[in-house]
Amino acid sequence: MSTPRSASEWLTWGVQARVVVTDPEVLPSAASLVRGYLTAADAATNRDRADSEIRTYVSAASNVDGVAVTPMFAHFLEDALAVARLTDGKLTPTAGSADPHSWWKIRVENNRVYSPDDVVLDLSATARASSADHCAASTATLLGCGVLVGLGGDIAVAGPAPEDGWQIQVQDLPGDPTCQVALPSDCGIATASTVKPLHRESTATPMWRTVSVIASSCAQAAAFSRVAVGMGGSAIDWLHQLDVPARLVDQEYRVTVLGGWPDE
Repeated sequence: MSTPRSASEWLTWGVQARVVVTDPEVLPSAASLVRGYLTAADAATNRDRADSEIRTYVSAASNVDGVAVTPMFAHFLEDALAVARLTDGKLTPTAGSADPHSWWKIRVENNRVYSPDDVVLDLSATARASSADHCAASTATLLGCGVLVGLGGDIAVAGPAPEDGWQIQVQDLPGDPTCQVALPSDCGIATASTVKPLHRESTATPMWRTVSVIASSCAQAAAFSRVAVGMGGSAIDWLHQLDVPARLVDQEYRVTVLGGWPDE
């Protein structure tokens, strides 16, 4: 007998948010918790909001005395710095700074941020996946059930998994190659696309349409997939070295799987 599941969906951050729980009775509470967290996360990390915490962050003199930040902002920045280390600086929160490599000079201690002058922080590359991880883990702990939180292509699962695992359909656009994988609990899956969103910085046609990765957290999976999708042929060797399950779809719709990607 399969584990009963119940889901709630809505639009936020320009993507489809989805919350699935293994106890249908707690779905309203789960959805409310996730909505509340995402509202607070947006206020902390959204550079498009003039009143957001990240827009008001000033790095001047912060290398000496540090800048006081909220625990949520500190959490997101710590996650972004961890991703920068994990990807050897290929995905950083300081890409828009005068020195894009200044991320390694930043440290977070007791909700204070120490950074060089003129650092411009941007957490948009990591905030969505980090939010999925936190929402899934905290909601599962508070409500005592299995929880899936999906934000667009970033999906995190926590708590007791359904008997048949978390069933995830992996596909970018209708007509693209599709597969369904079963995930255990306490991990994440993310898909990066060069097709959606349609705008790209380069006019050249990228090698990969999509790259999907499974990792121990959604933040890690999203980091690996977003870096790999822009690497061309070298992505295969890089993902091999990371030894993570990955699925790459090229412009001819050919599928390459690596690292023990689940059978399709």
